[in-house]
Amino acid sequence: MSVEDRIEELQEEMEALYGRKVEVKTVREWLADDGYVPPENPSNFSADLRTLIDHLADIGVILEFADHVSDRALYTWLIEQLGAHMTVMAGSFLHVSPIGGCSEEDNQIYLTYYATDEDRADWKARFPNDELPPKKEPPYDRQFASRPNPREHSASDE
Repeated sequence: MSVEDRIEELQEEMEALYGRKVEVKTVREWLADDGYVPPENPSNFSADLRTLIDHLADIGVILEFADHVSDRALYTWLIEQLGAHMTVMAGSFLHVSPIGGCSEEDNQIYLTYYATDEDRADWKARFPNDELPPKKEPPYDRQFASRPNPREHSASDE
């Protein structure tokens, strides 16, 4: 099945599920439709990363668990992700993270920088033979005043 056929099939499934027409495009296309094209070779990674993150949030793409990655590495990773297909629906969000692959390395990064004490205790209970890495503060703090901290979001907030 081609990508185009799968996109068409996905659109039909979502339309049947949600009872309204949906459109599936790449994240890059959604950003362009919103009037933003991120620079491929930014002159200021920190400023361009902040702008990209804000524009992603505007289209419902929320970045989380990324404060362990340098601005340059995070910007590069995000640019690589812009080819992913998604649909934008009012009131919905797509959460993306450079540790979203659930690899052993991703799990170690999560446990080191992002897991709460409760999360770490739960992990140890589930995997008693695993040694937990030391808990550390992430080296970067990208909490923007205009955006909520996804680590502080809970089901009761919805």
